[in-house]
Amino acid sequence: MANTNISGRNTVLAAVAVPWDAFVGAFLYYTLLTLIAIGVNDLSNGFMAVSYLLPVCLYVVTLVTRAVRALAAMPIDIGETPHALLR
Repeated sequence: MANTNISGRNTVLAAVAVPWDAFVGAFLYYTLLTLIAIGVNDLSNGFMAVSYLLPVCLYVVTLVTRAVRALAAMPIDIGETPHALLR
């Protein structure tokens, strides 16, 4: 029974895991964005908000896409059809 819980947990963790190259890319992106924010005086608040939230939004889109594909891959068992019940 414990193996089922661990397997389910690992499946969920694998579904929401960030690949290593994406993590490194996000780290470099945020580092560059921070250096730009420190070096430039007149950046608008809207630009900074969009810049910081863009990778998060892309990750949410990735998670939604994974969820839709996982739901589409699930088998659907409706049961016996009405004409098969009449026999």
